[in-house]
Amino acid sequence: MQPFTLPEFYVPYPARLSPHLEQAREHSKAWAREMEMIDAPQHGIAIWTERDLDAHDYALLCGYTHPDATADRLNLITDWYVWVFYFDDHFLELYKRTNDLADARAYLDRLPAFMPVEGQITEEPSNPVERGLADLWTRTVPARSADWRARFAVSTRNLLDESLWELENINAARLANPIEYIEMRRKVGGAPWSANLVEHAADAEVPARVAATRPLQVLRDTFADAVHLRNDLFSYEREVTEEGELSNGVLVVERFLDIDTQAAADTVNDLLTSRLHQFEHTAATELSAVLDEHAIDPAGRLATLAYVKGLQDWQSGGHEWHLRSSRYMNREATPDAVDALGLTAGLGGTGSLVPVAGLPGIPGIPRPSGSSRRCWPPHRGGSGRSPTCRSGSSAQPRCRSSTCPTPPDRAPIWTPRDTRSSAGRGRWACWTGFRASGTSTNCARPTSPCARRASTRTRPPTSSTSRRAG
Repeated sequence: MQPFTLPEFYVPYPARLSPHLEQAREHSKAWAREMEMIDAPQHGIAIWTERDLDAHDYALLCGYTHPDATADRLNLITDWYVWVFYFDDHFLELYKRTNDLADARAYLDRLPAFMPVEGQITEEPSNPVERGLADLWTRTVPARSADWRARFAVSTRNLLDESLWELENINAARLANPIEYIEMRRKVGGAPWSANLVEHAADAEVPARVAATRPLQVLRDTFADAVHLRNDLFSYEREVTEEGELSNGVLVVERFLDIDTQAAADTVNDLLTSRLHQFEHTAATELSAVLDEHAIDPAGRLATLAYVKGLQDWQSGGHEWHLRSSRYMNREATPDAVDALGLTAGLGGTGSLVPVAGLPGIPGIPRPSGSSRRCWPPHRGGSGRSPTCRSGSSAQPRCRSSTCPTPPDRAPIWTPRDTRSSAGRGRWACWTGFRASGTSTNCARPTSPCARRASTRTRPPTSSTSRRAG
């Protein structure tokens, strides 16, 4: 039994899936075998088997988080994620489980030699982590500017040093307070590293003149906080109950506030939601102004907007992967089949476009064509997992439960909070799926209140707040 019930997550953007997923799966497995990461014991310990790699499905993660990357770029990005997760498990088995702090420092001190900002790699790799890093660095940095290489080297080193910080906390039996925890994860966690790879996947580097400005820093920080907190929620069972990890946001809040695990998880989810709202606000209200202030040319503007869109894709895609990967606590959150959400491979190649919320001028999100989809974008119902249709769609809704949350003789009450909640949108869809004649259609069960007549069809408020939040 899971230590808590996963909360209902705020996922404001629809996840999409790359048409190159299967190629990335085949490539990444062959690459991992070449680097001796699978079925190759290290110091007598088998880190991964082929079955482990298949179950983790890092190609699916990258297919979701980088849906518009070319096939070659997706292969490379997937190899990077295979490497970073292998490093995490390699470090766990060799150093965290043994509490070997001295050897862990020596191990980490060697890795910067395999990612020089300038010049060639001169060291000879001695293990799969070093071998993989040397290969990936050589394949990645020639296409990037010196500024990007310097930023990526720092974020990679910080990512590696996070493991040492975690090991030091374990050895000292020390639990960070929430403020320290957020700040340290923002500095040394994996999300800033992922943000750098978003630039590479999209071939869109943020201009150096604005990369360090406040709006871009806020976007990176809120992106990082949301990625880390979501991961903490899904990782709690593995990290805390199985690995004895202390660097987990749910555990930090649980101990600091002296509350039960479920309440701590809900609190962390509230913080995650607030960070996503801050991301949206900054992208919609501050990004254009800073580009104007620094006189960024059209190419630089397009690159910056593509980068921000890539961060949006990562949030939604990362969430979908967490629901599916065997690494995480998701037994009570088994998602519907990918096709049920319209997330089929090849989706990016057809259909009309839906603008990305809050970011005018960014290429839109493909809308499925044909009769296979009844509504777009897909939203989730009250359980957080059943697809429904957005209010106002000309398509027919699908009500997944036998009862609606509002009695049939009463109009639903729409609040601003509902616009920020997938459950709220699901309830609204359940009550507004009526034809002009007032008869509902296509509900799962004829006994549902959705199948009853409604005298009127009310609509949600059209204030700028509601439109932006929805």
